[in-house]
Amino acid sequence: MTGLARSAKAAGPERAIACDLLDAPRLAGAVREASPSLVVNAQALSDVDRCEREPKEAEAQNVRAVANLAAALAGQPAVLVHVSTDYVFDGTKGSPYVESDTVSPVNVYGRSKVQGEAEALKHPRAVVVRTSTLFGPARKNFCDWTATQLLAGKPVEAFTDQVTSPTYTADLADGLGELGVALEQCWAPNPSRTYHMVNAGAVSRVEFAERVAALLGAPRELIQRIPMAAQRRPALRPAFSALSTTEVPKAIGRTLRSWDDGLQAYLRERRLLDSARDGVPS
Repeated sequence: MTGLARSAKAAGPERAIACDLLDAPRLAGAVREASPSLVVNAQALSDVDRCEREPKEAEAQNVRAVANLAAALAGQPAVLVHVSTDYVFDGTKGSPYVESDTVSPVNVYGRSKVQGEAEALKHPRAVVVRTSTLFGPARKNFCDWTATQLLAGKPVEAFTDQVTSPTYTADLADGLGELGVALEQCWAPNPSRTYHMVNAGAVSRVEFAERVAALLGAPRELIQRIPMAAQRRPALRPAFSALSTTEVPKAIGRTLRSWDDGLQAYLRERRLLDSARDGVPS
C-alpha cells in the first residue's frame, strides 16, 4: 500500500509519496510510480465554515484536486473510490437520504463536494462513497471535543435541530477497503456509481452528546441544548442529512454496525470508558 501526503514531513516514516494533489504533473508522476489497482481518495477541505469564508480554497481542494486525480488515472484500469459527504443534500427530506436522491447543497462546502463527485466520476472506473459526521483519531471532531469538555467538567453546546449519521473512521476504513477489493475483483458498480457508507442509524447532535455523557458518567446537565442558529456560524447546515445505506450490503455483504456501537468502540480505543468508570479523567 502506498499513500500520498502533501509534504515529505507529512509522509512520515511509512511508505508514502510526497505529493500535493494540486500539482498535476507531480501527481501524474506519483500515480505512474505507484501503478495502483485501487485508489481511495479521502482528501478534502472539510472545515465547513472555512469553505464558506474561502470558496476559492474549497474549489481548489474539493474540486480541482479531484479533477487532477481523475486525469492522472486516465487510461489506467485502477478503481477510484472517492469519499464525499452527506452535506450534498439540503436536509429537507425529513428521512434518511438514499443514493438516488437529488443533491441540493446549502453551503459552499456541499457545492464543492458535488462538483468533486462529478470530477471523480469522469474516471470510468470510479465510484463515490458518501459518509457523515466522522469521529476517530487524528482529526478534529465533535465526539472528541465533547468528551474533552465533559471530562473537564465544562459545558457542551449541542444542536437540537441537526440529525446525521455519525460514523467511526475505523469502521469506514474497513468498509472502504472491502468495497474497493470487491470492485477491483469484479467491476460491477450500482447504476448510479454512488454508495452511502455510514454507521447504521440516525441521531441528533444533542442526543449524540448526551450519549457520550452517559457513557463517560458525566452530568447530563453539562449538555446545553441549542438550535443551530444560536451559534451564528458562517455556513448553513442541513437539518436532516442522515444517510440510508441501500447499496453497500449488495457490494460487501454487510452493513456497518450502529453508530452507538462505533462510539463505544472509539471511546474504548481512547481508554475513556475505563477511565470514566474508574473515576479517573483521561
